[in-house]
Amino acid sequence: MTGMAEAMSHHGEDVTVLADGLNHKDDKEKNYQIIRFSGWKPLRRLRKAKFLKKICEEKDVKAIYADSWKSVEYINEIKTKIIVLAHGTEIPKKNKSLFSFNNRYKKIRIISTYQKVHKIIANSNYTKDLMIASLNVDKKIIKIIHPGIDVYEKFITTKDQIYTQQLLRNKSPIIITLARLEERKGHVFILHAIKELKEEYPNILYLIAGNGPYLSQLKTYINKLDIEMHVKFLDWITEPEKSLLLKNSDIFAMTPVEVGESVEGFGMAYIDAAFHGIPSIGSDSGGISDAILENETGLICKSGDQKNITDNVKLLVKNSVLRKKLGKNGQKLARNKYSWNKKIIEYLETI
Repeated sequence: MTGMAEAMSHHGEDVTVLADGLNHKDDKEKNYQIIRFSGWKPLRRLRKAKFLKKICEEKDVKAIYADSWKSVEYINEIKTKIIVLAHGTEIPKKNKSLFSFNNRYKKIRIISTYQKVHKIIANSNYTKDLMIASLNVDKKIIKIIHPGIDVYEKFITTKDQIYTQQLLRNKSPIIITLARLEERKGHVFILHAIKELKEEYPNILYLIAGNGPYLSQLKTYINKLDIEMHVKFLDWITEPEKSLLLKNSDIFAMTPVEVGESVEGFGMAYIDAAFHGIPSIGSDSGGISDAILENETGLICKSGDQKNITDNVKLLVKNSVLRKKLGKNGQKLARNKYSWNKKIIEYLETI
């Protein structure tokens, strides 16, 4: 949403963002207005909806772009066009938890909310198909727009460069995952692949950036697999650090699986990797096939299939020609198609 707001503003639009949390000093440095709301979540949403209605009555507002259906739920009696983003993770799946009251109630809330909107922007074909199948949403109001990308290469400092050099010194090949540490992201599959490769590639390094509830389980797996010397946890990293690490890595790997209702709706991390010229290894879960073009910008594995994942990791590690080809293709695609200055035109066209 930050990328969208900045791109719209640079495009010449007058942008106001209604955000959560307390006022932040950086808000004033933006070239658009940020108005923040804090407090208990349901009350916060009601206050936002009331404030939004007032703005629409006082100004000629072209459109309202909402980050999800929840941001629109309490909005009523507004004639301004509402465009809602759909990510896949927030849409209940058809035939799952069929007898769950919470599941049925959530579907009713989403369907009721979508009746207010002008357009729904789905982040992938998977998300679009899921909305049609699970919620019976009219496909005419759904438009697929893959998210834009923010890259912070110009903010890289000497300190960032020194940090990266020290971290990666004498390590090769380098595989990296940027993701929240949770079971569905599939870190475990890459750990098993590292174990298969460590004898032939004694300097192989797997970088895991991010944090989350699955950290202790991952550390347990690493100990069992005896690959402590080949895995490095980075916790959360800055955007400039991310750019440097991706640029100096050989492969981006994230092979998600579905866990309950949680699924990968698209996968901007693959686009981020492509932007920096490295190929991706993903899985056929959720909307990942929209983010990775098979055998063109990366490889797509069978979700949860350890052998298939390991074979694909080995293939890219051993075949530098293929690796560079996929990385070059991905970089060209990402920079030509996903930069916000081009992507924002698609979002504005939904009005």
